Parts: sequence; C-alpha cells; structure tokens
Amino acid sequence: MGSISTDKYVVPDQYIGKPKQIKVIVIGAGISGIAFAYKARSLEAVEYVIYEKNADVGGTWLESRYPGCSCDIPAHSYSYPWVGNPEWSQIYAGAEEIWKFYRDRAQEYDLYDHARFNHQVVGARWDEVQSKWFVNIHDLESGQTIEDSAEVLINCSGALNNWKWPAIPGLHSFEGTLVHTARYPQDLDLSGKTVAVIGAGSSAIQVVPTIQPTVEKLVNFIRSPTWIAPQFVGQIAKDGRGTKYTPEQKANFRQNPEELLKHRQEIDHALNSRFPNFYKGSAAQKASRDIVEKGMREKLAAMDPALREKLIPEFDVGCRRVTPGEGYLEALQKDNVQVVTGPIQRIQKDGLITGDGTAHPVDVIIAATGYDTTYIPSFPLIGRNGVNLGKRWSQTGAEAYFTCAVPDMPNYFMVVGPNTPISNGSLMPAIETQLEFALGFTKKIQSQGVKSVVVTQQANTEFNDHKDAVMNLLTFSGNCSSWYKGGTSDGRIVGPWPGSVNHFLESLKEPRLQDFEFRYEGANRYAYLGSGLSLREHKNEPLGWYIRS
Repeated sequence: MGSISTDKYVVPDQYIGKPKQIKVIVIGAGISGIAFAYKARSLEAVEYVIYEKNADVGGTWLESRYPGCSCDIPAHSYSYPWVGNPEWSQIYAGAEEIWKFYRDRAQEYDLYDHARFNHQVVGARWDEVQSKWFVNIHDLESGQTIEDSAEVLINCSGALNNWKWPAIPGLHSFEGTLVHTARYPQDLDLSGKTVAVIGAGSSAIQVVPTIQPTVEKLVNFIRSPTWIAPQFVGQIAKDGRGTKYTPEQKANFRQNPEELLKHRQEIDHALNSRFPNFYKGSAAQKASRDIVEKGMREKLAAMDPALREKLIPEFDVGCRRVTPGEGYLEALQKDNVQVVTGPIQRIQKDGLITGDGTAHPVDVIIAATGYDTTYIPSFPLIGRNGVNLGKRWSQTGAEAYFTCAVPDMPNYFMVVGPNTPISNGSLMPAIETQLEFALGFTKKIQSQGVKSVVVTQQANTEFNDHKDAVMNLLTFSGNCSSWYKGGTSDGRIVGPWPGSVNHFLESLKEPRLQDFEFRYEGANRYAYLGSGLSLREHKNEPLGWYIRS
C-alpha cells in the first residue's frame, strides 16, 4: 500500500491501525520480565530485548539462596494468573523450586531467544527528536559498554534488586566471614561457628531457625521489633510450614484442572480478604493484633520477661511487613542463641561492638538487611527536558502515577514500581495488570501514529496527594521504621498500594487517557484510520462476525 493524495493531506493507503514495527527494551528477567515474554507472544511487529544483570532468569529467586529461603505466600498464589502448577511439592515452596518453575516458564515463553544475560543497564536517555530511548548496557563478561535504542522502555527490575550492606561503621574491617543473604555462598559451613545475624526481617526470620541447630552460638541483633504472624492461609497447612501436597492431591490437580483452579482461587480469596486488617483503629486491625500478639507471647513464654517485652512491637500490625516466622521465636530461646536489642555501634576485625560498649566476638556475620527499597534508579535515567529521575526522587521520594508511569519520562513504564500492592494480597494479578497497562500504550504507539505518551505532572501530583491521604488511614503509615517508607520511620509510603488488590486491579483496568499528553508523528492525529478498510477486510475474513444470535 502507498498513499492517496487529497486536497488537505496525504491519506495513508492502509487499513485502520496497521501496526508499525517498533522495538521494546525490557530491564530485568525476573518474574515480571518473564511475564512480559508471555504477553509479547501476542504482539505483532514488536521486536524486544531483555537485559538482565544476572547469568539467568529469576531475579530475587535466583539470587536469594540463604538457609531456609522460601516464599511465605502459598505457592499456588505465587503462580501467574494464567498458569497453574499442579506439581508444587508443598504449600510454601522453597527458593529453588520457585526458581525452577519460573525458569521453565521462561523457556516456554521463548524468553531466552530475546534475553542478554550478564548485561547490566547503566544509563538511559530519552531523545525527543527521534522519540526513542537510548540505553547504555555494561557487558559484565567483556567489560564493554554497548548502546541500544527502542521506542518503549519497560523497567521490570522491581523493588528487590539492589541489595545493600548495613550502614555500620567498620563493617568491612571484619576479618571473619561476611555474607549478605542476597549473595549467600552455598558452600559456607557454619558448623561449630559463632555467628551473628543482623536483622529481624523476613530473611533473618528464616535464617535463624534454620542455622540454629548447626552453629556453636548464634547472636541475633534486632534493631527494632516486628510482628511474627501465623502462616498466611495457614488453615490449609495442617502440618505447618512444611506441609506437603500428597501424591493424590497433585494427581487430582493434574487430572481435574477445575479442582486446581478452585484451590488457587480459594487461596487468593483468603489472602486478599486480609486487607481490612490494615485500617487503623478498625475492628479487623484490633482482632489481628490480638491474634498475633497472643501467639507471640505464647511462643516467647520461656524468655526473660524484660527481653520479651522488647520483642513485642507497640506499633500496629502492618506498619512493617507482617511476616510468618515458624520456629523463629522458639529458636531465640535456645541455649546457644543470644538476642541483642541495642544498637550496633561499630564492627571491628573480630566482631561487633554494641552501643553499651559490649564486645561480641564472632566468626561469621550474616547481614539479613535487605535491599535499597527507595525505588530510586541505580543508573541515570534522563527523560524529557533533561530531567534526571534519580535526582528528582532523591528530593521528593518515589512518585509514580498508578505505579506504572512518571512525568517527563515518555514511553517509559514500570512493573512493580512504587506503591505496587506488594503486601496487600496476591501480587501476581497486579504484575499482569501493570504489563497490560504498559502494552496498551505500546499498541497505541504502534498503531495510532503516536510518537510519545507521558503522564502529566498535574495528574501525577493529584494521584500521589490522594495516595498519601489514604495512607494516613492505613497502618502502613504508623510509627515504625519500614522498607515501605524506604527504610525510614516518617517518609512517604513508597511500598504498598493505597487499597486492596482488587481495588488496584479496578484502578488500572481502564487507563485514564485524559491524564496523558500524546504527541503524534504527523500533523493529523487521525491518519492511522487509513483509507477506510479494516483488518478483517485486509485478511479476507468474514465480515458479518458481529451477528451473535
């Protein structure tokens, strides 16, 4: 097809919405990047490449292999909405099993044909004239830096991708073995060692009871208390965290897909129905606190009362991430375990010194101190008018529009960006919804003559004002230090969504196009309508398809 000249302008001689060839660059081959590969199979005329800093897919589940590492969400809720897994070995799957499941999905979705591993994105710049992103990528094997470009940039790196050491003076002067849970060496032998575990978050809660029977002595440094809850959806786990699916159950799931679907839906319903617990002062919050506190006190019954009180939080349940911790509280009371609640003043060559001057000599330090959760990009991300997103967010805190888009960053979208429902219930449907949001705009760029699309500053500001106001109603904004606030006690909430999972899905179901600025390739934005034919006519398909009865 060519074009048809009229008195006003040249009409493209094409069917309506004929897609042009475009390219998408995706950052990260974790769970979100694998999900993108699945969604990309339905796209026409889209070339894509996924740049991944690790040697394989899986993101956090490839990196985190510390003792006891597993998901505290039931495995059947930790599968994509479009694919079940009748073969999960137990209710709460371990890290390696989760990674293998997603590696298999990556193979099934042809991700490996589009991925470049050991390639770390180190910079990205929007070119207004060409309406493209130019991305700098460091080849970690060759040491060279290459440049690539694309019309659309999708950041699938998520929140847990940039692990960090604790900011303790003298940390690297320690002459023993120093490890982080996100880079745990698989050959580390702790037998007969004195081991310090710094932290009481989700990884520490899994590490401590796992290594306690092996070590000579374990010292757990707990800067602030956290709520240790019963297992999520624990009613289906009759044997606790180790509850396995029987061969008969797995066979039933394989042979009767409707039974697997029902099981998965019941789990997600139970997870999602917890959200009312997060409203401050609500009956649900009070009941939740009563249950969790009662359980903690019962499990800590043998502990010195003064120390026990230091481990029971005063803040509401949900201010920090509520974490199931089977065996953790019991481990803290073993004869070879010491709990230290005072601050760590410094670290020296043979151990740790607490604020009261007490020395704690150890052989191994395990930093279970998590990630940089500020969402600030780890590389320069330069958008329209030279705006550096990292510098902006360093001043304002992470401010995204409905978790997915940012002012001055045209054709840039995030999956598991700021204020994704990471603790509100099931995460997987949120990932799918965010991808569909990004790909909806990608299709407009392809088929409606759009050069660039970007959310307006006013829309972003008003959304975040509303988000902040709702957060004041929720326990996420309580008086505690939390990674929801980027590791602060009084910062803006950049973690969870200001509502339930179902609220999130409805919020993004129909994107508010009025909140975006579009720029077009030609003078007439309706040129994409073409010369008057549809795709059905172009393909010689039946044209009475709309008759339904």
